[in-house]
Amino acid sequence: AVPSYGFATTLESIKPFLTSGQPIAWVTKGFDTHQQGFLHESFEEILGSHPSCVISGPSFAFEVASHKPTALTVASTDKNTREYWAKALHTKTLRAYTNEDIIGVEVGGSVKNILAIAAGIASGLGYGANTQAALITRGLAEMIRFGKSLGANEKTFNGLSGLGDLVLTCSDDLSRNRRFGKELANNQSVEQALNNVGATVEGLNTLELVLSIANNNQIEMPICEQVYQVTQGLVSPTEAVNHLMSREQVNE
Repeated sequence: AVPSYGFATTLESIKPFLTSGQPIAWVTKGFDTHQQGFLHESFEEILGSHPSCVISGPSFAFEVASHKPTALTVASTDKNTREYWAKALHTKTLRAYTNEDIIGVEVGGSVKNILAIAAGIASGLGYGANTQAALITRGLAEMIRFGKSLGANEKTFNGLSGLGDLVLTCSDDLSRNRRFGKELANNQSVEQALNNVGATVEGLNTLELVLSIANNNQIEMPICEQVYQVTQGLVSPTEAVNHLMSREQVNE
């Protein structure tokens, strides 16, 4: 997939080659950090005359290419567009569900990458299944709070592009973001960790923007905040976990 930082420039580069009304879909997960907004907003600005759709959900590219059974979400505000892409993607091993909540789908695909870094840190520190389950569950709560503040439908986060993608990317080392977190837990610098992963880490790319939006909307995202603290070298991975565990008790 095109990384989020190259999304807008890629749209500009393909613009001269598109036919009128040609539908466009993307699988990029993240925010446009240059424009400080959603990818679909950048799309509207550059290719607004074309029907658009975001494709998301729990889908490691290697497994899709290997024809492992996979389910995805295709999201568009236009019913015909999302049904077009759902039909186009459908195969014996790939099933696509439609959703009109493009904001919720994009939020899920972005925030889960940050939470996967946290899951990787926990795994790298040697913590077990209890910790992973807690991170996924409380991370989902952060994702929902963040998404609702931006106008997303809460139900979206219980689906493939929310909980589904979160479980996948937090639980398996095919996730670049999870591997990056494990490198940080092994006392690697951000630069060393990125080099060892050898691929784009979208959670790192969007982390600062997500927290900026959350702070502006007074949304608590303590797990994401601790990931930021670790990547900035302000706390160690162990200190980040201790901080989360020592927070004031609240109702679930």
